[in-house]
Amino acid sequence: MSSKVVILGAGVSGLTTALELKRSNPNAEITIVGEFIPGDIDKSYTSPFAGANWQSFATYDDTELQEIDKVGYSKFLQLANVDYRAGVWIKDNISYFTDHEISSKGSNFREFLPWYRNFVEDFEIIDKHNLPPGVAFGTRFKGVVISVPTYLKFLVDQNKEIGNTIKKINKVKHIEDVRKFHASGKVADYVINATGLSATSIGGIDDHKVNYTVRGQVLLVKNNARDLLTVEGFPGRENEMLYMMPRVEGGTIIGGCFYENDKNSEEDTELTKRIIKRAIRYAPELINPKYKGNPRKLEIVQVNVGFRPYRVGGARVEADKKYDWLIHNYGAGGGGYQGSYGFARKTVEVLKKKTSQTKPKL
Repeated sequence: MSSKVVILGAGVSGLTTALELKRSNPNAEITIVGEFIPGDIDKSYTSPFAGANWQSFATYDDTELQEIDKVGYSKFLQLANVDYRAGVWIKDNISYFTDHEISSKGSNFREFLPWYRNFVEDFEIIDKHNLPPGVAFGTRFKGVVISVPTYLKFLVDQNKEIGNTIKKINKVKHIEDVRKFHASGKVADYVINATGLSATSIGGIDDHKVNYTVRGQVLLVKNNARDLLTVEGFPGRENEMLYMMPRVEGGTIIGGCFYENDKNSEEDTELTKRIIKRAIRYAPELINPKYKGNPRKLEIVQVNVGFRPYRVGGARVEADKKYDWLIHNYGAGGGGYQGSYGFARKTVEVLKKKTSQTKPKL
């Protein structure tokens, strides 16, 4: 195919989809457009605020999302091993479940074994004697941490090297307007809608599933954590958890919360205090100078509040039913990075199917 394609959205989904499309079809002429692009900071531009790591949210029954996430795990491990420019590195991924969390599930430890235990590398159940006080169950596997500023720049550079164009535009009012944004000056043959949070606020886009936000709050600190760590199960705080992601360039991202339909963009100072207390409890090396010269207290560089782009029923990756030139790829929620390659490849397959369709003979 030699098609002109505009990808609307310059976050991780749009940038990754552009790469995968160009790699599958070098003749495609691809322009990525967005109100915001890497380097910009805005509450409605989700990608810069992510952690980010790989830890699939798929249930045992959701085999489709499992297959999507498998692609990302393999790809990010590959990047960590072969291309330092990506800002991806391999770290042990440890999950702790508190006594409260286990008891709330009837002390059924099998409830906490993820579907990917037979897929990821080096998965193990942590011996109970090696668990910290208050933790009843824990697992470990070879994980990855993605340094978001570095990785987004890497995606931009990869797109430019491969021949794709990236440009900023004003906020889109109607999806039909997007076809005119192709770098050639001609009308695009296809548009891929990868706009995340704003996907259903654009005129002309119909979706009977609701797009909604989930607020997150994270701290970027100078201190270095040893492992990629999550802790679930804080009494009275069912929509909060602890997670920390040490970055390859130094420092750590620490969160967090899962507040549905909370659009407050200001820091919750009480939540910040809870995050700090939990982090020091479960990762005491953060304030131990013997570990990578850490300060004796958490030194916060920045508090970030972001909004994850969720959609009832999961991500939408499909051809539009009204416009034969439009394909959607949005609604990944908190799994935007880990699912980015899987969703991108699925989007490419949708486009291939569309372009291969021929009109029936009369």
